[in-house]
Amino acid sequence: MAVSREPFGTDREGRNVEKLTLRRDGLEAEIITFGAALRALRVPDRTGRPVDVVLGFDRVEDYEICGGYLGATVGRYANRIAGASCLIDGRRVALEANEGTKQLHGGPAGFSHRVFDVLETGESSVTLGYVSADGEGGFPGTLTLRVTCALDGRGLSLRYEAASDKTTFCNITNHSYFNLNGGGDAMGHALWLAAGRYTPIGDDSIPAAMSAPAAGTPFDFTAEKTLGRDIGADHPQLRCGGGYDHNFVLDPAQGLRLAARLTGDRSGIVMEVWTEKPGVQLYTANFLDTGGRGKGGRGYAPRQAVCLETQFFPDSPNHPEWGDVLLRPGRRYDYTTEYRFVRG
Repeated sequence: MAVSREPFGTDREGRNVEKLTLRRDGLEAEIITFGAALRALRVPDRTGRPVDVVLGFDRVEDYEICGGYLGATVGRYANRIAGASCLIDGRRVALEANEGTKQLHGGPAGFSHRVFDVLETGESSVTLGYVSADGEGGFPGTLTLRVTCALDGRGLSLRYEAASDKTTFCNITNHSYFNLNGGGDAMGHALWLAAGRYTPIGDDSIPAAMSAPAAGTPFDFTAEKTLGRDIGADHPQLRCGGGYDHNFVLDPAQGLRLAARLTGDRSGIVMEVWTEKPGVQLYTANFLDTGGRGKGGRGYAPRQAVCLETQFFPDSPNHPEWGDVLLRPGRRYDYTTEYRFVRG
């Protein structure tokens, strides 16, 4: 079945926003052109009943004013950059701050608040595009971005391709909030991570070090456990983040590989996250509050979902010793994340 397209409203600048619906093999995904956001993802539960496993909104206005980046494509650099500045080949570059003195997810007008163009549609895929101007968010270079969303027999894949005419930073991810039960508290979800180390943070949520061992701490998910089991532990890192809001350092491997497995305790839905990136941000929606706004008029509250954001490490633009994540002219940024649903 071909991709269906329909209007989804207009943003505050009068730009038309579309909704595109993909269907295949019992799965259905809705993508809106505002922020190239995943608005809905319907998956059969253990009884075959379709369950919408991501949080979203019914109106463009809600995406603009509620915050939280629900389902959005975020960039130019996902996660936090200390002091809203970065180092490019030894040169300090000022960025736009939007979280105190920090930059978060590309600044006050990152990709999450841009209207993307529909470049291509297929039987069960769509490619959206956006051109980020030189200096947008403070980042140098005109960056051309393509986001391809595709359903296959396993689940949903998101491929990000980008190129820049100047040396810049690029770290793009999807910020979906998953609740595999379709609603309610998500702390009964069971999580496994392919990560024996995590990135500790300070009170400002900026990394205090690249990594620390997870063993013997509430951050050890190498054996599957519920999100709620240790989230209330008396641990300084949990106090810093108000719960889990940390990068996990994936075990070294090349290419697309399994990073996480999440299981809905009531639905029985099992979702695997596959990535080529070195890290994944676990965020337990500690501060989520949409003020009664949400799909079907149902608002969202803290810990009713979980984010698993594949990424380069937060604040890497200020730590070249953590690895070269610069995107230079002539090179191509090309990374894929897959959400695979395991069926019994």
